[in-house]
Amino acid sequence: MEEYIIRETEDFLALSTLFHESGMGVAIEDRVPERVIKMWRMDDPQTGELMAASTLEMRAGVYSLGDIAVRNDLHCKGYGKVMQNVVFTEARKRGIKELWACAKEPAYYEHSGWQKMDWDTAPKIAVYCSTCGKRGTLCYPEIMKYTL
Repeated sequence: MEEYIIRETEDFLALSTLFHESGMGVAIEDRVPERVIKMWRMDDPQTGELMAASTLEMRAGVYSLGDIAVRNDLHCKGYGKVMQNVVFTEARKRGIKELWACAKEPAYYEHSGWQKMDWDTAPKIAVYCSTCGKRGTLCYPEIMKYTL
């Protein structure tokens, strides 16, 4: 039996809820923001429950790994890497040469091959978060770039 199923989705309400619950500061809404190019979800094949999600977006004129999250009870199982690779595969199909991200967990991104970029000279793909309500700690996101 498969461990998960990945599929493209248009259900932003489910994804935005997961992103919000993961402390990303994403508003819970059903309308897909204009910046979103494509969205994917990872589901449990037995229960159909949402396990993880990711988006490919256009932010500040550059392609971005917009949002990526794994349900809190499923961390450290490699699902984030799987969802990241879904976005990488789509970007390569589209001929995209680099992706940008605003990383709340920069060490994870660096471990995955992303490079830290200078906040002041990088594209303005995110707003600065002063705190993360979900985790209750100060948030110092980094702007990251991945060359495909």
